[in-house]
Amino acid sequence: MKDKEKKSVKQRGAKRNSCLNRKCWLVKNLDHLPYKRCQYCELKFHECLFMRFQIISLILGCLSFFVIYFFERTIPVYAIIIIFTMVIVYGYYFNSSTEKIVKASFLEKKAKEDLKVLSNELEKRVKMQTTNIREQNKNLKELLNVKNDFLRTVNHQLNTPLTIMKNAFAMMEDKSLSTEQGMQIASHGLERMSSTIADFWDVFEMEDRKTLVDLVETDIEKIIKDTIEEKKKMEMILIKKLKIRLIKPSFSIPKVLCDQKKITHAISNLLDNAIFYTPQGGITIQFEKIEKGRKKYLKVLISDTGEGISQEDQKKLFVKFFRGSTTSSLHPNGSGLGLYIAKNVIENSKGELKLEKTEIGKGTVFSFTLQIAPSHKRKLRQR
Repeated sequence: MKDKEKKSVKQRGAKRNSCLNRKCWLVKNLDHLPYKRCQYCELKFHECLFMRFQIISLILGCLSFFVIYFFERTIPVYAIIIIFTMVIVYGYYFNSSTEKIVKASFLEKKAKEDLKVLSNELEKRVKMQTTNIREQNKNLKELLNVKNDFLRTVNHQLNTPLTIMKNAFAMMEDKSLSTEQGMQIASHGLERMSSTIADFWDVFEMEDRKTLVDLVETDIEKIIKDTIEEKKKMEMILIKKLKIRLIKPSFSIPKVLCDQKKITHAISNLLDNAIFYTPQGGITIQFEKIEKGRKKYLKVLISDTGEGISQEDQKKLFVKFFRGSTTSSLHPNGSGLGLYIAKNVIENSKGELKLEKTEIGKGTVFSFTLQIAPSHKRKLRQR
């Protein structure tokens, strides 16, 4: 059984290494290999070495017989035997030699072809692996940048209010600050820490795929009005003397589908963004109705008269922890999470947040859309 298997393997190997030479007239017409060497030959019929040997042998044999007959007037039997013996012996060695040459040439060519195929395959794999490594390095660099931004933000956002609170308590202790003033400062520090931690927790929840988004009919007009009233009490609004205007549309503002708690946070972040980066002037809020396919949406536009956003900063506007080139001077205490959170909240509510337009030194317009609500409540799992 083992011998048979070995023989079968050899036959399969020989079959893989052989070919049916369609260039050869004889092979093509016979549709099989007339000689053993033909399995390695790729020459045309008139270029066949063995055929040439046969023709030359025939010519030389006939010539020899003619010469002998010319001189002897007869052809001796021994001459015939000698000539045919020489032809057969020479033919045998010539056949063996040419077979080895043809086989070696064929295998060399086959090896070169296989090597070329292997080389091309290896080149493709190397290119693929190089591309994968580059992508992994790019992703790793992005993760490292996010980690560094996170640590920097946490360090600044938590250490700064802690330092303020420590100083307030120290000044209260040495009587250089009244208890009422000190507690007020400490209270501001705690609020800032609480807000920062809340932002981080919101980001964590958004990136948890199992988070449920509760979409209910919501009076968006009331949420915006209540948020505006809260913002009007901000110290920054009073210092800059900013005005917030809510322009009443010609239509009745419909209820929308969204998560009430989260959309309030998103609107608050958008208004904070406008307030922090508007040195003077004010903020305007307008409403529009739009349709996308069969669905109707309420569009809310928030315009400011702030510094505007550069083209370079627009590319990373909604990236986590990103802060623009001019934001540090205008609002040094920002976490870089406001727009990121607002975008995710609105998109999870099946809406869209985008930058409508911006002009350096003249202001910016953000808009968000929310689907106009039917008269029932829906719960959709975030994807």
